[in-house]
Amino acid sequence: MGSPVDELCLVCHERGYGKVKWLKCLKCKLGGHSTCTRMTGLKSNASEVNWVCDPCALVINSEVHLREEINVMKSDIIEIKNMLKDIRLPENLQNSVMAALPALTDGVTLAVEEAVSAQSGQVEKDGMNWAEVVSRSRKRKRTQKNKNLLIIKAKGSKKAVDMKKEVEELLSDVQIMDSKLTNKGNIVINLESEEKRNAAQNKLHEVGNLIVSNGKRWDPKIMVCNVARNEDKESLIEEIIVRNNLESIDGVMNKMKIVSERPAAGGTVHYVLKCDPEVRARIHGMNDKLKLKWGVHQVYDHYFPLLCYHCLKFGHKSDSCQCKVKGHAPHCYKCAGQHEGRSCQSDVRKCFNCAASKCQSEHSVSSLSCPIFTSEVNRIRLNTNHGF
Repeated sequence: MGSPVDELCLVCHERGYGKVKWLKCLKCKLGGHSTCTRMTGLKSNASEVNWVCDPCALVINSEVHLREEINVMKSDIIEIKNMLKDIRLPENLQNSVMAALPALTDGVTLAVEEAVSAQSGQVEKDGMNWAEVVSRSRKRKRTQKNKNLLIIKAKGSKKAVDMKKEVEELLSDVQIMDSKLTNKGNIVINLESEEKRNAAQNKLHEVGNLIVSNGKRWDPKIMVCNVARNEDKESLIEEIIVRNNLESIDGVMNKMKIVSERPAAGGTVHYVLKCDPEVRARIHGMNDKLKLKWGVHQVYDHYFPLLCYHCLKFGHKSDSCQCKVKGHAPHCYKCAGQHEGRSCQSDVRKCFNCAASKCQSEHSVSSLSCPIFTSEVNRIRLNTNHGF
């Protein structure tokens, strides 16, 4: 039995799949891929493995320790009772002491129960579950420091493990620093230099059943704020180039493109431009400001992820959504109901992705308080080549 269809891994925020084991904590009921939590090599034959996560294990261990302390205290109280029987005390005093001992036991037990309950409550708070701790502590290798990567994908239905062995044998004469399999079944190899990467890429292109691409990072997107609306987008780019002395960059006209615009206050527009890393570095050297006509406009990096407003997943638009093709009902990006978000009349805000991951979900899908949305923004930021 695999993971539920509507349950997301709290590390990679993807649904479960059969090739990778699914871990589920017996106490807090949170789940995730074994590869995401680096708990590979599990001997269980089942695709779903029940275990206890680290924060819950701490609570259980502390609970066991406190229970042992209670038992020790109870045994001490029993010994005190036996000692009092052997000591000759006034009857009234002895009765008072014997009556106070059960109350002392109950008080200690109640204090321990409150301590255990408080510690268990801490685990359920935001930022305390095991998946968020693992996600924050993992030091993922990014392509921003090493550009000598190759991403390999098989065209047929061949197993990724077998394909990885064949690729390593084929590139035995090229020094491979590191190689790994991704969750999507691709192979990523890291080579020592750009020359070796090009040699390996040419060699792999000779194999007909492989799709090979280099690990190039994305070109940056910038947002130019509060610009007067201009119907002619080419003239706007020309004005940016001329007014800000960008003509010295070779082919600069082809290195800037307006991809979208957003309405702003006072009838102005925020323009989102895709540009070359060299152009972005030059603008950064001008304190992230651009001159246009009679004003100076602030420039920000734009990391808004591509979001499907049908299935509410990242990385594609609703026009190419497979859930829409299969006839699945849409989900509202405001209240997580099964209807289109633009027709939503509800005042309730609920995130569909966080609700599926059993996290705090009192926000919309694209809210800055959404951990899944912010992790996607950080992924885009870390994989963008800013040029500086």
